[in-house]
Amino acid sequence: MRLWLIAVAFAALVGALALGLSTSGRSALRSVVALFGSDGPRVTIPEGFSRLDIADRLAARGICAREPFLAATTDRALLTALELPGTSAEGYLFPDTYDFEPHSEPAEIVRRMVLNFRARTATLLAAHMTALAERQLTPHDALVMASVVEKEAVVAEEQPIIAGVFWNRLRRAEFTPHRLQADPTVSYGCRVARELAPSCARFDGHRITRTMTNDALNPYNTYRNDGLPPGPISNPGLGAIEAALAPASHDYFYFVARGGRRHTFSRTLAEHDTAVGAYHELLKKAP
Repeated sequence: MRLWLIAVAFAALVGALALGLSTSGRSALRSVVALFGSDGPRVTIPEGFSRLDIADRLAARGICAREPFLAATTDRALLTALELPGTSAEGYLFPDTYDFEPHSEPAEIVRRMVLNFRARTATLLAAHMTALAERQLTPHDALVMASVVEKEAVVAEEQPIIAGVFWNRLRRAEFTPHRLQADPTVSYGCRVARELAPSCARFDGHRITRTMTNDALNPYNTYRNDGLPPGPISNPGLGAIEAALAPASHDYFYFVARGGRRHTFSRTLAEHDTAVGAYHELLKKAP
């Protein structure tokens, strides 16, 4: 088997040299590198990074300039070729450790990350296709939810519980209007659609204000817009994806931080208000 790989690699290398390292030649040479590992920069993309975060990290490592990468993530022709729904590759850029060549082609980076997503999630998605159909959801819907869960949950054990909270908000008659009410969706909208929402003009990348959560012009504002946001807000890992596909079954509608990277979950608004008060008292006592 190893000799076969060497023969294939040698043939690809000869072809690359014959092509004078044109675009096709560079692609062939990348195939050789992929077979034996790259000597280029190794970069880790954490779970929950958005495509903007990925662009910044790739640029910092000398792998690809920021703007060309972002342009590739919204290239309609590339998205169509990769059979991606929506207006960007957000959500499908699988978080992992990659070996890329310096100055890689942006489209090739996007393609490789999407193909990795497909390979890593195929079994998981296939196992839940029937359940998704019964809930009248698509795999893309689940991925959008997973991207929110990834940004809200801090510890892995809470991902299914938080997914359950969000699905309860969208599906249960007791909670109306059916809105996620998730801060990370608001901040993501201010990053990618700042020109649409006046409230985002002074967004510093961190603090969410009441003015921002009241602004329905932000298409990702799930405090003012019903249902799921227009698309994923991050690139979730397998844990968050599985949580969105198979959420915990419970009656919780609310959660708030309680310290130790964990949350207090509540069934009623009164319980939630009490939990919020307890957290504020905890903050006052913090050194």
